[in-house]
Amino acid sequence: MKLSSQFVILILSAAIMQSCSMKPKEPTAEEIAAKEKASADSIASVIESEKTAKRAKLDQENTEKSEKRRLAAEERSKKAQFYKDGKGKTIYIKAEEMPTYDGGNEAMMKYLTDNLQYPAAARDDGEEGTVFVDFVIDPKGKVQDVAASDAVNDNVNLALKNESVRVVSSMPNWKPAMHKGKPVSAAYSLPVKFQLD
Repeated sequence: MKLSSQFVILILSAAIMQSCSMKPKEPTAEEIAAKEKASADSIASVIESEKTAKRAKLDQENTEKSEKRRLAAEERSKKAQFYKDGKGKTIYIKAEEMPTYDGGNEAMMKYLTDNLQYPAAARDDGEEGTVFVDFVIDPKGKVQDVAASDAVNDNVNLALKNESVRVVSSMPNWKPAMHKGKPVSAAYSLPVKFQLD
């Protein structure tokens, strides 16, 4: 009895050793292709997750910065309704009627969408962000003194800032601000968002 159980153990050990020393079978082309596709899908999924997380972070920063800028403008307007620029011109922070884009915000967004050119270098680098552009609408409705004053994603590509200034500077005339029945110069701020497809 002992001898037969030892014999069975010996046969099982030999079978296990033989199966361990066997060469693994070579994968087929279909198996290799399936593994490569799974790997590519996994990499694409990770990249998409990172892109989504980055965009969510930028959106959160945009919301926070927009709110800070709104509150700061509100505080400035409580102290004074206007200021004098470097040339001595009166610029209203809060006029009775603030300037409006012909056709309203929807038309303005369409203008920006139609005329904004994503800089190639920023596109190639996957650069996204929001640039806050400050400008003045003069009494004739012309856009003047355009400057990229702030940005979400502090190290935003300079090309995005330059493009923001270019597209805002080229806007058609607005309906000017009115104060006490007269057209006046008024300060305005506009966020220009760059987002890749």
